[in-house]
Amino acid sequence: MGSKNNPGVYDPYDNAEPDEPMFVLLGRDPMAWFLVSEWAAIRERLGEDPAKVAEARECAQKMWEWAAAKGKQEKITAALAERQDYISKLEPF
Repeated sequence: MGSKNNPGVYDPYDNAEPDEPMFVLLGRDPMAWFLVSEWAAIRERLGEDPAKVAEARECAQKMWEWAAAKGKQEKITAALAERQDYISKLEPF
């Protein structure tokens, strides 16, 4: 699992092409852990390297802990409720 001071094995910065778009989620973001968890679940189903998926899941857990420790529990709960509301309104393909 990577951090600013200790980049992970799968840190994207070294692998990014010049001017390649990126989006960074920080541990204090109340939805970061959920989004990383979803990414890991989808990538696992698509056959991603199990070690990469495991690192993403570890990162998601640490993000949740970080956000909760920063007093974001209420925002975490509210964001998940919003996500559930969105999911419930999706139409099947």
